[in-house]
Amino acid sequence: MLTADQRLDQLEPVMSEMLARQDELSAKQDELSAKQDELTARQSETGAKVERVSAQVRQLTVTFVNTTTTQSNNIEYLLSKTVQLEQGQARIEQAQHEMRQEMNEKFDVVNQRFDAVNEKFDAVNQRFDQLIDYLKDKLK
Repeated sequence: MLTADQRLDQLEPVMSEMLARQDELSAKQDELSAKQDELTARQSETGAKVERVSAQVRQLTVTFVNTTTTQSNNIEYLLSKTVQLEQGQARIEQAQHEMRQEMNEKFDVVNQRFDAVNEKFDAVNQRFDQLIDYLKDKLK
């Protein structure tokens, strides 16, 4: 039968390993948070670029309309370009929606993994509590 010191000596590597794993998980969580921040920044940059392009397109459209109002044969050309711009905007909005959905799904997967890890830590903590109670009982 092992002494209390021997049992504690056996628990020390396990506890060290658990703490190391916890540190690794914290580092991974920090890394994922940084990636999330980076993706949010990229999304903001993309939105700003789309806004700048939209502003430029609006400016060009106004200039084009002013120029072509005197030419009746260019009205059809202008309308077709406007439809193309609307379709392009719809495609951009659809792509952004799909990107948001994909990101949400990926974050859901990450959250599920964190939940699983938390459940494992809870189980380990419960086991440690049982071991500590057992050791306390044996030491009495």
